[in-house]
Amino acid sequence: MRLANNNLEGEILFDVLELPSLSFLSLSNNSFKNIIQALNILSGHEKLTTLILSKNFFNETLPATEISGFQNLKIMGLGGCKLFGQFPSWLMSLTNLEVLDLSHNKINGTIPGWLQTLPNLFYLDLSYNYLSGSFHVDLTRLPALASQQVLDQVKSRYTELPVFVAPQNDSHLQYNQLTTFPPALYLGRNNLTGDIPIEIGNMQSIHVLDMSQNCFSGTIPTSMSNLINLEKLDLSHNLLSGEIPSSLKNLHFLSSFSVANNNLQGSIPTGAQFDTFLDQSYEGNPGLCGAPIQKPCSNPSDPTSPSGNKKGPDMSMILGPILGFCFGFGITLTRLTLQILSGSP
Repeated sequence: MRLANNNLEGEILFDVLELPSLSFLSLSNNSFKNIIQALNILSGHEKLTTLILSKNFFNETLPATEISGFQNLKIMGLGGCKLFGQFPSWLMSLTNLEVLDLSHNKINGTIPGWLQTLPNLFYLDLSYNYLSGSFHVDLTRLPALASQQVLDQVKSRYTELPVFVAPQNDSHLQYNQLTTFPPALYLGRNNLTGDIPIEIGNMQSIHVLDMSQNCFSGTIPTSMSNLINLEKLDLSHNLLSGEIPSSLKNLHFLSSFSVANNNLQGSIPTGAQFDTFLDQSYEGNPGLCGAPIQKPCSNPSDPTSPSGNKKGPDMSMILGPILGFCFGFGITLTRLTLQILSGSP
């Protein structure tokens, strides 16, 4: 049942339970209210695999607990609802969940480590929220994002009907089957802090990683070069320092890259995909140099550099007189010594 993009309003009624075979329900972009009642009712559908409730229940509170059911749910969309509250712990029991969209809400608190217990989750959008804390290391252990074998098994199944989502580029896309969903982690536009853990290199089946517009600090870990399937990497608008690891040029599928507006320095890697990125990918980092930005990297050994223009004293002009004096003094001393030994006046 698809009733999205209408002018429906009010509450979802228990009458929907009279559709016992309902497996796909999209009610997005309407004006429904009372999210707690809606979730309690819909959780009773044992065959429900896809539930899209995005852009409803505006400014309500997302229940953190006390929701049970949804045991066969694979796709849940609650994006764009401006929901308050913390990350809902009742999602922990949805072990069949594969796609979760909680973007464009007002969810606060930290990202829970128990997400790694969801064995099939490979698409997680938490962007545009108020989440704080660090990048939880347990996120790097999501089975479907760490193992290509697990991911292939999960994505081999079709959705019942097309699913529409609006990623951060706001271009509406239609996904007809799970194989077209990119394995992705969207964390942009939150209040996340701390270093990027080196364990992020474990997520070798991920295609999209967006950590932009947070407060991440420290350096970009070289372990990111292990993300061999990565197509999009956005680390812009953070507090990252140090250099861009040259090993990232081994990410041969990388087609979108940005580290703009950080505190990075040093030369920009060249070769492979890095020869295709524009200067916008690096703007806002005064310490960066090299192509494609219009700032050459200085070379201390370059004779044209300021240090190369400094001419020191000519050592031959100094050593010549010294050696001449020593040579002459040596001859004179030798002759004097021979005269003394020979007894000559």
